[in-house]
Amino acid sequence: MLLAIISSCATEKSLPPPNDPHKPYNYSARNGMVVAAHPLAAQAGLDVLQHGGNAIDAAVATALALNAAEPFASGIGGGGFMVIYLAESKKTTVINYREKAPAAASADMFLENGEVNNTWRRNHGLAVAVPGALAGWTHALNKYGTWKLAEVIQGAIRIAEEGFIVSKTFSKINKDEYEKLLLIGGEASCYLNDGFPYEQGDTFRNPDLAAFFVRLAEKGMDDFYRGDTAQKIAAAIQAKRGVLTTEDLAEYRVIEHPPLTGSYKDFKLFTTPPPSCGGLFIQQLLNIIENWPVKDWGHNSASYIHHFSEALRIVFADKARYLGDPDFVSVPIKYLISKTYAADIAALIQPDRPLSDYPYGEFDELADRKENTTHLCVIDKAGNIVSLTQSINMFFGTGIVPENTGFILNNHMADFSPDPESPNAPGPGKRPVSNMGPLILFHQGKPLLALGSPGGTRIFSSLTQIIINIAEFGMSLDEAIEAPRFFSYSSQGRARNLSVEARIPPDIITALENMGQKITIREDYDKYFGGAQGIMIPAGKKVIFGGADSRRDGQGAGY
Repeated sequence: MLLAIISSCATEKSLPPPNDPHKPYNYSARNGMVVAAHPLAAQAGLDVLQHGGNAIDAAVATALALNAAEPFASGIGGGGFMVIYLAESKKTTVINYREKAPAAASADMFLENGEVNNTWRRNHGLAVAVPGALAGWTHALNKYGTWKLAEVIQGAIRIAEEGFIVSKTFSKINKDEYEKLLLIGGEASCYLNDGFPYEQGDTFRNPDLAAFFVRLAEKGMDDFYRGDTAQKIAAAIQAKRGVLTTEDLAEYRVIEHPPLTGSYKDFKLFTTPPPSCGGLFIQQLLNIIENWPVKDWGHNSASYIHHFSEALRIVFADKARYLGDPDFVSVPIKYLISKTYAADIAALIQPDRPLSDYPYGEFDELADRKENTTHLCVIDKAGNIVSLTQSINMFFGTGIVPENTGFILNNHMADFSPDPESPNAPGPGKRPVSNMGPLILFHQGKPLLALGSPGGTRIFSSLTQIIINIAEFGMSLDEAIEAPRFFSYSSQGRARNLSVEARIPPDIITALENMGQKITIREDYDKYFGGAQGIMIPAGKKVIFGGADSRRDGQGAGY
């Protein structure tokens, strides 16, 4: 049932999210749609579409606006990936603006007396990788957009200047990260309210970010990577004993390359290749699931959850064994996403008990707790589509804010393995492996779905579940996004664990336990299982549907 139609009418621009969490809440439009993790950011993108900008212009405007409206999750101090579909040429391309390690990085840089120092990976100058966001946004605008950076940044400036009412989500995350923000920035931190966390209902403004964005509109990207702002970034990092330099910033480059492609039955997937492992493992999971009668088993049945979870554990073992920056290590992509390999995995999994002898991957406690990142989707009236995921890693990143800039620097160096022998160990100029997996799914040769999610290690599991909800269980987009999720991981020396949302029925949990699964019921679903955003274009219908996850503050805006 359609519960809301977003138009350009002023009374509908600030339509509130539903009061009932997980209640399907669809957005529809006929000409263009933006779905993002904050309503003000979605509106900033819609304003661009309504004034003649294309999907790429609107996506960058939305990404910039999220820096102002959802600063704990992404921004100019981080990086990400963008999947673009160009309707006229029917071309799909990927812009990789993942952060890079500084030149002084080394494989053992996070070891202190032979032990991993997680503070260095998390709340320290060493945790900052060279930001790629601005370079990626600018590349997209220059090559595929129709507007200039100075034009698309205006919505972000307004949000930072005028502020907004703090949501429950913002307040909770601000409180969770209070000690980090206080430790790094002191009571004067622009992300604290006179030294205290923001409460729900307070107004949050960021005049430093607004002023910085005004300077950025005037001076352009060179100021960030080679000018005064570059000096401030390097100084802030080195003050916290980091090694990133102005030379590292000046040498940063975006990579554009073809998408990783695959299929699930009569669906075709276009997504991000390594160093993003999210897209690769979505495809690997889909290949494995293709071997099973999941529709007959039923949605979130014990058999479905058991088989999916066992497959996911093998995927994590593959991640630890093979994944790294393909510019530095050989990643066997064709092998990992081959139907033959998937069939071999599917045949290994037992229907009534977990495997005991599959190869375990490493377990990184720090990586498992990463709940940050954000996703947005855009489609314009010409049919161009952008699926974009970006991050500063953990909530509020390192907490480091360069002087008078108002933006937070990432801690994406934590995405490297602390094990010097890992293919994903740090090294000069390397891009750390990312769980992000923005995607566009095609059906019968036409784009059907743009989708992505935050959630750290849960990203590719969550996105695969959403795709199966649509492809096998016939759900609408928002039903597929809102459905209960689960996640599994195990590693050598640690008990296997299957995490489920509390909405999974008790009889299913009992059946899984009888199969030997150790269950953890997650009440913190709003953080743990991410916040997916998607756009669906049903074949033969002159309507676009948006789905925004109630686990976060997501919202759609269209016309």
